[in-house]
Amino acid sequence: MYWLEFDPDVVSYITPAISFDYYESGKLKQYVPDFQVIRRHKKQIIDVKSKKTLEGDRYKLLYQRLLNICDGAGWTFVALSESEVRREPIFSNIKLLYRYARENFSIDEYRDCLEIVRSQVPTSFSGIYQILDCHKIPRNVLLKLIFCCSVKIDLKQLIQLDSDITAVSEKIDWERLLNV
Repeated sequence: MYWLEFDPDVVSYITPAISFDYYESGKLKQYVPDFQVIRRHKKQIIDVKSKKTLEGDRYKLLYQRLLNICDGAGWTFVALSESEVRREPIFSNIKLLYRYARENFSIDEYRDCLEIVRSQVPTSFSGIYQILDCHKIPRNVLLKLIFCCSVKIDLKQLIQLDSDITAVSEKIDWERLLNV
């Protein structure tokens, strides 16, 4: 769910997803994938399993059935391994940033922080933190901006004080920032 919360393309999701009826060996069975996701331009059904489970014949056959059902209904079916979802350090970074997802700040604090970051990039967290401290802007404003994809960093590198802030997004999603 951290990935879905972090992804700005995700409009909504529910878990568990809708159930699917299918026949196996002449018996009616039901399967409930993990997530039903509505994105801006597509709908997805996502299931997460261990790599060993995904490689098993039973799930290969089941997923082929689900793929056909989803395609016919205008959905995309995606099966992910737990190791894909828990890729480090990306997963730890997203979990860290999620802590700031629901924090609220004033529009002025967001604008001032964005202006400071824009004037300094590329730079490090520690460099921006020093400037934010001088302007009495909470450091968490920066972390919320990163969570909302308004400020860019390399998520493939563990977030630390010497981590680079690489850019400010051209378009700011104010609704997401303001938790609207």
